[in-house]
Parts: sequence; structure tokens; C-alpha cells
Amino acid sequence: MIIQHNLASMGAFRQSKVTSARKAKTSERLASGYRINRAADDAAGLSISQKMRAQIRGLNQANENIQDGINFVKVGEGGMQEVHKILQRIRELSVQAANDTNTLGDRNAIQLEIDALSAEISKIAYGTSFNGHHMLCGETAGVVGGSGSIGTGSVIGGAVSDALSNRTTYGGSGNDYMGSAICNPDGTIVFCGRTTSSDQDLDGVGSASGVQSGWVTKVGTDGEVLWTTKVDNAGRETFNSITATADGGYLAVGSSNGSPFLAKLDTNGSVAWTYQFQCSGTDNNANNAFLMQDGSGHVFLSIQSFDGNGIRDGRGNPLGGAALGGRDAIMLVIDPSVNPNDDYDAFEKKAYRVGGDGNEQIARLYPTSDGGYIGGNYTLTTNFVQSNNDGSISKPPADQIGNGSHSAFITKFDKNGDVEKILRFGDDHAPGTIHNSGENINQIIETSAGEYLVVGTAKISDTVGTAAPSTDETNGSNIWVMKLDKNLTPIWSRSYGSSKDDAGGVVVETEKGFAIAGKVGAMDRDVTQKPGYSGENAWVFMIDKDSGDIIWDEVHGGSRNDSFNFIFKDGNGDILLGGNSSSNDGDIAGKNKGDNDAWFLKLDGQTGGNAPSSGGGTGGGLSSAKNGFIYLQVGAYSGNFFRIDYADMRTTAVFGKDAVLNVMSHSAAQEVISLCDQAIGYVSKQRSRYGSYQNALEHLYAANAITSENVSASESRIADADMADEMVEFSRSQILEQVNSAVMAQANMANQSVMKLLQG
Repeated sequence: MIIQHNLASMGAFRQSKVTSARKAKTSERLASGYRINRAADDAAGLSISQKMRAQIRGLNQANENIQDGINFVKVGEGGMQEVHKILQRIRELSVQAANDTNTLGDRNAIQLEIDALSAEISKIAYGTSFNGHHMLCGETAGVVGGSGSIGTGSVIGGAVSDALSNRTTYGGSGNDYMGSAICNPDGTIVFCGRTTSSDQDLDGVGSASGVQSGWVTKVGTDGEVLWTTKVDNAGRETFNSITATADGGYLAVGSSNGSPFLAKLDTNGSVAWTYQFQCSGTDNNANNAFLMQDGSGHVFLSIQSFDGNGIRDGRGNPLGGAALGGRDAIMLVIDPSVNPNDDYDAFEKKAYRVGGDGNEQIARLYPTSDGGYIGGNYTLTTNFVQSNNDGSISKPPADQIGNGSHSAFITKFDKNGDVEKILRFGDDHAPGTIHNSGENINQIIETSAGEYLVVGTAKISDTVGTAAPSTDETNGSNIWVMKLDKNLTPIWSRSYGSSKDDAGGVVVETEKGFAIAGKVGAMDRDVTQKPGYSGENAWVFMIDKDSGDIIWDEVHGGSRNDSFNFIFKDGNGDILLGGNSSSNDGDIAGKNKGDNDAWFLKLDGQTGGNAPSSGGGTGGGLSSAKNGFIYLQVGAYSGNFFRIDYADMRTTAVFGKDAVLNVMSHSAAQEVISLCDQAIGYVSKQRSRYGSYQNALEHLYAANAITSENVSASESRIADADMADEMVEFSRSQILEQVNSAVMAQANMANQSVMKLLQG
């Protein structure tokens, strides 16, 4: 008998620890429901289980994507259904008009209804959209920065990459300025401006450092530079605006040595041709270009000239007709597929001047839901006329509100680029006083409600468009916002900003309100203070859609001069801003590449703060549209995608580009009946294609659901705990624990026997 080592007790204790560990593991399985809770439980089983779980979750998300795709198709098919109804009505009217019992007046009435119905077809095409995707517009081109899609502002289909949210800058060691930008349907961004750099982002591109060149850069979805182009001509080149063209390329417009200057680039950024309008002076500029909505591939272009008859077209004649006086707004419709140096007659489709004896400028053009355009800036004229290439002078319809000497100037154009209406919004001054209220329009968007929001700059803006005279002239220039109804009648006019000169701006509509961006000269009044920031700061704020009250505002930049001059909204509702910065601290600490850079910033569209991570790429179940189609991710693995092609329901596609719906005679009405039959067949084919998409997606949804169910069953057999077996094991462990305790107690009693021996 020994007492130094109680071997029986030690053995019982060891077995008790093993039993307790087994019981703890059983308890964990019972609590979690899983047989494998860590790799040590079953290394091979864990590996297989995780792969299966990835497949299951991928399939479940793919079915969410498929449901989005089905809804996308249903929206498109619903739009085509309405087009079908319109075509049936047009055919019915054509059959009626073909009957010679109708009088000329009867046929006129029928013709009016047919014209209205045919115009409505394009409105349906442009107005039918799913999350910013206009699936009935055929091949889609990029949208102009700060203008964008009807009723929504500029929209990037997916999420903005995190790379663009981290205050990304572009340029070199010289002066680099971004003038405008467009977002392509694939989520890439193309911006234009001017540069004097030849290093960093512009290393080895174009002219030597210090020479001002036109600058165009394409940025990928992760913020990477895809290509950069510098364009040199006569010196001092700068680009103010860029538009996508129907061939997949781009047209950048601006000035070269004081003359309007155009540059056509292909899809890879290579220069196809450049063209400089000849001028006798040096104060002329191409302000804006926009790809027309009629499917023609033509571009609507605005030019400002202070050169009278000195600015010439390619024929040597005054561009747009005879000079009107002061600075003229010259409007052109051009075909960018034609090199104007080779065939100017084929290049220029239309040209005219709008204005009067004062100065006018149309700085930006934006699309409207009726297929037309709206643009504006400023005017010093009260008596508007139009000068045409054929030498004629006409007087477009014009309304004047207010008497300010320097007033806002809005022009509404139809789908062909012709003037529909001119509006002059000036600020009434107190009796016996004269002042320059300085209204300038920078952007006009059509809202989702069919109204219009005007954003610009004005010295006195709270009473523009009203009968009340202004009294407060102490603010300097502020960001000015005016809301107009569907008939372009003012609803309200507001000013926002600081006590120093501010400039605005650009705007995009979000679900919460209108996000407006520009720059401010101080941080007071409407501008929230931000410690450590000074100079001219970039400013963005959100206003309520109805009242115009500020919801939130944010100052960005650093200690030098920063500004925003375009704004996009992405598919997640976040806001992407772009502009220029010379700061190297604050938001852009350590990122300045030289004197002045182009920069991007992403914000949360709801709060204005830093946007939540998007995970990079373009994100979302629906990929961004490119060249008239989208891809759906319909499976758990790479390569499991489904393509949906856009349909083209624009009037020119449905009836044919050169079709004429004239029912003013029996023979003409017969032709329209035939056109309607062809159009109905065309739409039926497109609807059938969308029906097949829906059927295929529904089958994919069912297949994914079945696969997910079967893989879940397999994964369950590997990873899930059998609760009955575990309860048996748990009960066994409890019994063994009790037995082990009893054995240890008996073993410890052995030492007590030794004490009895000693007591003798």
C-alpha cells in the first residue's frame, strides 16, 4: 500500500477529463446543430462543406438576380405592349383616313392624332426604364456629366468603385483641369479639359510640358486610367464638353487659340480628325455637344461667338447666318461620322443663330422626355430673333420675366434641334434703380415629376421669376436654384451659399431630394463649418424636392481652391462628384500630383457622408449596360451569365428612319397601313424575344432552386449534427461523469486506510 501516488484516483481523474471534453463537444453540437464546428472536427468534411455552402449561397443570390432580370424584362415588355396599342390605333385611324368619304378637315383631324401618337412612341421608349436602364432605346451612348437620364440625373448603372471614393486625383505636375465628363453605360467615365503636364498620368502623351493641350481621359470602373489623349492644334487648346458618338467613339468640343475647336476620337482615344472654325477674333468657343436622341447619330452643338460675321463655316460663309450683335449663340446639328475637312456640306446638317443686339450664351444642353433638348446660360437681350443660314430672320416665341440687365436665358428645342420657346428670367429691381443681378444658368434637368430644376449663379436670386423686387444685394454671388413647372413657369426661386462669392453648379435627382454641387467662398450662412479648410472649397448639399430646404451639406477639399463641376448617381444611390483641386491636405492629403488636378469623390446619397464600401467593380445583380445589352449573373460560378439585348422602340426604329405617316390622301393612307403592319410585326418580334427571356429566366430560377435544395441536403449530411445520436452521446457522458466522480471518491478513501493502520 502506497500513499505518495494515488494511481487509482489519478486514472479516474484522467478519464473524468476525457469524459468532460467529450461532453463539452457534444453540448456544442447540440447547441449549434452542426457536427463540424471547427476544422479539427473533420478537416476533409469542413473543406467539402464550405465549398457546398459557397455554391448554395451563390445559387440563392443568383435567383435574386434572376428575379431582378425577370422584373427588368416585364418592364420592357410592358412598354412594348403600350407601343402595340398605339400602333393598332394608328392603323385604325389610317384605315379610316383611306376612305375618300372623309373631307380635308376630317383627314387633318386624323393626321393630328396620328402625329401625336407617333411622338408618344418615342416618349415611351425613353421613359421606360428599370433602375436607370432604358431598355427600349436600342444601343445606348454615354450621358453628359451633370445632366443625364430623363427624370433621374446622370446614372451609373452599378455601384461606384471604392477606388473612386477615396478622393482619387488625375493629372501631372502642371496645371490640369477637368471641364466636363460623361458616364458610359458600362460604368467607365470619360472626362475632358486641358493640361500642361507631360508626366505621371500624362507621361509620354502628346506635347512637352508647359504647353496647354486639350485633355481627354477614360477611367475604368476601379479608377484606373484606361487611356489618355492630348490634342494640340493652334495653341491654348481646351475642351469644355464631351459626348459619346453612335460609333462608340467620342466628340470633344472647346477652343483652340480663341476659335471653336472639335476633336473626334475613336473608342480607344485615338484622334480621328480635328476641326477649327475660322475666326477673325480670339473670343469664340464651342460650349457643349450632345448626341441627339432621334437615333440619327447626329450631334447637337452650341457655340458662342463674339466675332460677328468673322466666324466662318467650311464654305467661307458666316457660321449660322448673319451676326445678330454682341455675342451670338450659334446652334449646329452635325454628323460626327463625316470629317469636316473632307466634306463640310455633309458634316453640317443645320446651323442658325439665336439672340439679339446683346450677348447670349447657351453653355449646356440637356435631353427632355419629349425627345427634345433644353439649354441656357445668360443674355443681355430683350428682343430675341433667329438668324438662319439661308439669310432669313425669324422671331421665335419668347417670354420675359423680370428686368435684370444680365438675366438667365433658357431655350427649349424640339427633337430636330429647332427652337420651340425662349425664356428670359431677370430679377426685378426697386423703382428708380438699375443693377446687374448676374443670373447665369449652368444646368437644367427635367425631374421625375416632369418639372424642371434650374441651377446656376446669381447675385440676387430669391425673387427671380416673381413680381417682387429684390432688396438684398449684400451676398455677392450665390448658388441659385429655380424650380419650373411643366410649362416652364416658375414655382419657386432660392439662393444658397455663403457671404462671399459662390458658384454653382450641377445637380442630380435622388430618391431623397436634389443633390447640388459647386464651390463656396466662405464657410458661413448655409455652409457648415469644417475646421482646417479654407480658400474656395467644393460644396455639395441636398435640398427637399418640394420646398427647396437644405437637408444636409458637406464642404470638401483642403486649404487651397477646390470645386465640383459634375455629379453622377450610381446604382446604389451613392453620389460621385468630380471637379478640380489644388489642395494637398484635407480630403486630398498627399494625393496632389502638381499645381492643379482633376479629382473624384464618392459620398453617401442619403447623408452626404463617406459612402459605404461598394466592394469595388460595378456591383449589383444587374450589370451595367453596354452597347444595348445587359448581363445577368444567373449561377453560382464565373461564366454563369445570361444576356438580355435591348429593344429599340423609338419611332424611327419602329416605322423606319425615313418613314412618313401621312394620311392626307387615299394612296398615302394605304402606305401608312402597310407601314403599321410592318411596325406591328416588328414590335411583336421584340415582344416575343422578351417573352422568351422571361421563360428562360423562370426555368433557370427553378433549376437553381432545385440544385440549391439538393446541394443543401448533401451539405446537411456532412455538416449537420444528428440530434438523436448526440443526445445518446450526451447521456452517456453524463453517466460516465457520475461514475468517474464515484470512482475518484473511492480511490481517495484508500489513504484513509493508512491512517487507521497508524492509529493501530
